[in-house]
Amino acid sequence: MKSTRFLSRISLVAALFASSLAFAIEMKTSEDFKFNIRILIQARGQLSWDGDGPSATAPSQAPAGTLDTDFYIRRGRVYFDGVAFKYFTFYLMLDTPNFGIHGNYGTVKTFTQDIHVGYEPFKDLDIEIGFLYMPLSHLALNSAAGTLSIEKPTAILLYNNANGLRETGVQARGFLLDRKILLRGGIYEGLHGLQGLDVPNASASCPTCSAAVVNPNGRPLFAGIVRYNFVGYEAGYAYNTMYLDGKTRISVGVGGQYQLKGANTPNKFLNTSGATGNATAVADYVALAGDFFADVALPGDQEFMIQADVYHFDWGTGSDKTGYGTTAEIGYRFGQIAIEGNGYWFNSESHRGNFLKVAGGLNYFLKGHNAKLQLEFWSQKNNVELDLSQALKQVTLQAQAYF
Repeated sequence: MKSTRFLSRISLVAALFASSLAFAIEMKTSEDFKFNIRILIQARGQLSWDGDGPSATAPSQAPAGTLDTDFYIRRGRVYFDGVAFKYFTFYLMLDTPNFGIHGNYGTVKTFTQDIHVGYEPFKDLDIEIGFLYMPLSHLALNSAAGTLSIEKPTAILLYNNANGLRETGVQARGFLLDRKILLRGGIYEGLHGLQGLDVPNASASCPTCSAAVVNPNGRPLFAGIVRYNFVGYEAGYAYNTMYLDGKTRISVGVGGQYQLKGANTPNKFLNTSGATGNATAVADYVALAGDFFADVALPGDQEFMIQADVYHFDWGTGSDKTGYGTTAEIGYRFGQIAIEGNGYWFNSESHRGNFLKVAGGLNYFLKGHNAKLQLEFWSQKNNVELDLSQALKQVTLQAQAYF
């Protein structure tokens, strides 16, 4: 028995290291069940300076406002996925984000970032239920491990009740016309009741106001995306911005999200006395997007990519989250080195919630996205009046292991 257990352990280790392409633990208990385990670790060292000064909501500088250093784990993830009885899939991702950021080890917790089960009745159709990536654009569905940018530019995706761009719901994703058209969409939870409202401060903000009830009829949120593939296709649950596999992919997409009375208004409270200067009611939540994506394989182990998006978010007239925005990521790889630039811009209707980021850097691929080093410079203003805010500058070095 001891020798049997020893051989089993040796076999498991051998399976992990026998091939340079075996970056996941795969267990096949029977012909009907296959189970995989993967991990992602992104360790960062970061320098920060300038900006509007340290605060409880943005503690990204030293207390004296000088150059600040920070070493932390941006993401520590464990993925469990597999197939059962050929037609059923399952997926669970546990995430520990920002572990040790600003020296904080106590309040950061591990939580469920993705969990769903799926059914594949036939090729090119997946029906999934659980806590799911919300469709809107190519960027919205990017893999955190498969981008050239250290931090994918999703800060301006102002969803109404998402956690990590995800919500509970049921969706379908599949292809039509020999995989030229991708359809992905479904029904999701959205915002309900008093979620997202600053109810404890109602009396202080407006003594004659009562809390606004968002989505009082309990209607779901609808979301979807349609993509046309000019060259190649992407069949995964999440998408890379550079695939490093010698294949070309070019596509365009349009997407949207909608929930009836699914957005809270700027001042967050209904005025029951009829006084002016307070919020009037909740509004419909609407998000619209259009995007272009290209990852072009070139001769001589070279590759070019671009991802560009435009957005309109509508949370009601005057809201800090109502406005137009755009994001972009562009990169060029020659061998193991890739140069990249990325950023975002959002113009709020109220002008109080604007965003602007410009970033660029280098990637060095030791083993594709499975093992890489990234160095990037950022200049960013988030959720501020742009003319009244000073840009925060950061230099970030990140080491990624994904296997």
